[in-house]
Amino acid sequence: MDPRQHDQIAKWERRWIAASGLMSLMFVILIAYSLATEGVNIAQSASRGTPQQLLEQPIFAQPGVRATGPNAYEVSLVGQAFNWTPETVRVPVGAEITFYLTARDVIHGWQVENTNLNVEVIPGEVSRLIATFDDVGRYRVSCNEYCGIGHQNMIGWIEVVPASQLVQAEGGAAEDVAADGTVDGAAVYASNCASCHGASGAGIAGAFPPLAGHVPDLLARDGGRTYLVNALLYGLQGAIVVDGTNYNGVMPAWGNLSDAQIAAVLNHVTTLDGSDDPAFAAEEIAAERGQGRAAADVLALRQQLAIP
Repeated sequence: MDPRQHDQIAKWERRWIAASGLMSLMFVILIAYSLATEGVNIAQSASRGTPQQLLEQPIFAQPGVRATGPNAYEVSLVGQAFNWTPETVRVPVGAEITFYLTARDVIHGWQVENTNLNVEVIPGEVSRLIATFDDVGRYRVSCNEYCGIGHQNMIGWIEVVPASQLVQAEGGAAEDVAADGTVDGAAVYASNCASCHGASGAGIAGAFPPLAGHVPDLLARDGGRTYLVNALLYGLQGAIVVDGTNYNGVMPAWGNLSDAQIAAVLNHVTTLDGSDDPAFAAEEIAAERGQGRAAADVLALRQQLAIP
């Protein structure tokens, strides 16, 4: 090789080595800056088990915000296709927040915008993360692990407020409460159901069945009310037909909602098309809770009622 060609190649090699070295140094500086300004927020595995075992733990039976000491709180969150439960949590600025996260169905990603909070949420595992929010504001939470057709709708919120504005429902997780003190079924539906079934209950053809028009059909059948309660408490999995369209997916169990919330959301979907069937009551939900049923059992119940 001509020595001049070798010198030319060597010159460009040195330039590329220098450029890569500068880029590596820049990455180290950015990481150090992030750690210095936002702190270290690395999630750890707190416990493991079957998803059902974890969801039966007290912190996930009623997920939400709880005070654990002076200026200290814990937040439990459940991820499932395609929402976070609860969708919105309110925490005080400057407090130490311990997050506990798990998934009901598949792997999700919990990422809080404008922070370095980013956790892989795995079914069968509880992730524990400690963080402090120094600025008042509303932070969007998104799922950054593709989890299905409604993945883009899996949005949650963290509202950071002055401690004087933090209001919690007695016993921990706050329910969606209307002005008259009752649980607001429309708010529960918007937070937990609308991402799949649509704001109007029209569903998504071939993916998520409609509720408007179909729920009154179910209520018209003997045992239909019991079936609807069980579908929310224990989920539904398997092939069904609604309005001539085939569906074969998974509806997650919503047993983490309170009896009053489930009754309220059932009353809401019952009236989506103007029906006036007798209202569901929390006692009706409580009577079916704790039966140990699975989603496949609910499908069998649907088939027993001769519902397609």
